[in-house]
Amino acid sequence: MNSRAAIKGLGLFGLLFAGLAGAAAPPGGQPVEVSADSATFEQSAGTGVYRGDAELIQGNRRLNADVIRLFTENNQLVRVEATGNPVRMREGEDLQARAKNLVYDLRARRLVLTGDAHVDHQGNTFEGARVQYNLDSRRVDASGEGDKRVRLVIPAKNADQTGENSAGDSDDSSNNDTGNGGADGGKAETP
Repeated sequence: MNSRAAIKGLGLFGLLFAGLAGAAAPPGGQPVEVSADSATFEQSAGTGVYRGDAELIQGNRRLNADVIRLFTENNQLVRVEATGNPVRMREGEDLQARAKNLVYDLRARRLVLTGDAHVDHQGNTFEGARVQYNLDSRRVDASGEGDKRVRLVIPAKNADQTGENSAGDSDDSSNNDTGNGGADGGKAETP
């Protein structure tokens, strides 16, 4: 039988996921829905494992992976770990991320992506072996590994929006400001 295990609004799971609704954007106590081909929950350990085309949805946040592991303490969701080829996370139009592994620490409100990590935030792209993204400060820290270097791409339209050259009379002057405008006044901070 080709049925999917869907966990929706069950009392026990509602209690477990209440922490995600309170600790993570979007506000307003959005419900969490997790579905997969199979699921195992160990109440005494406070863990849940969802395997096979696993998906977690809360408001405008969507996480897709081969495997999603949930960790709870005192009936509060505190950590989400996902693995896949790749794991994909999307939050509205402003944030898209993918990597082989993703760890979401709800207390610290931090995403850590490893294994060909890639984050698109408001049009800016960050790539590296490891990318850490703080949901509150919107700070991105990226690191390379071996010959894999960190890469940042700031599209010209974002650099133009953040640059101080508002006249834009000359194509040459706006092109010269593109790199510095985005780096100096960009929407994401890098170390």
